Amino acid sequence: MKVKLITSESNSAFRLFLKLACAKGIRRHEMALLSGPKNVHEVLRDFPEKCAGIIIADYHETFPVSENKDTAVYRLSKDLFKRIDLFGTKDPVLLVRIAPFPQWDDSSSLPGCTLFIPFQDPANVGAAIRSGAAFGVSRVVITKETAHPFNPKSLRAAGSNIFRIPIFEGPSLYSLKITHLPFITLSAEGIDIGKFVFPPSFCLVPGIEGPGLPEQMRKAATLSIPMKKGVESLNSAVATGIALYLWRSRLERT
Repeated sequence: MKVKLITSESNSAFRLFLKLACAKGIRRHEMALLSGPKNVHEVLRDFPEKCAGIIIADYHETFPVSENKDTAVYRLSKDLFKRIDLFGTKDPVLLVRIAPFPQWDDSSSLPGCTLFIPFQDPANVGAAIRSGAAFGVSRVVITKETAHPFNPKSLRAAGSNIFRIPIFEGPSLYSLKITHLPFITLSAEGIDIGKFVFPPSFCLVPGIEGPGLPEQMRKAATLSIPMKKGVESLNSAVATGIALYLWRSRLERT
């Protein structure tokens, strides 16, 4: 495997890496940076076709190898690598390919849960995707408000799970229309989730922290997670994970 040495910040590949720190660059180049040794190992092992490159520092004596022979290896000087190592792991960083998200179409009714993610915090987006993969949702739909799921913070939280679940692009949460698919929302004002019977096929729509849910979504079944008095609310990604766990555990008992 040939190693490409990069020592100048004017190098075209290095300039590309810098652009992948934001959603605009990710969308334009259809690539993203994945950090964390466990995440890197899992993607190289399970999704070698997604690996466009392995970025290492000049102090790395060994580095992970991809089964994909087309995967490039970029060796950066210490100072340049530090600018790419966004989380300071000092471990190799993976350059992954991204396919454009298909448009969500509510005319296709898949069994199980379709998870909508409207969160603007990329860490919450990644955590929700991880929970969705863990509990076996059928698909994830990203709304217009959502932070890009391949944002470095989101990707670090989701890890290899981002490739284990179909992701679709949906409309704005505020223009989302309830049609033939049952919609279920999460809100502190809803009924106790412990008493709810989930339908065979449904869409789960967590609220956005702060604004909550738009008016038209209040027509949907709304569930709440009981909490100890004095606690205002759960983190939105945590609430999503709890709801998915309860749905999955009941599904497995039927």
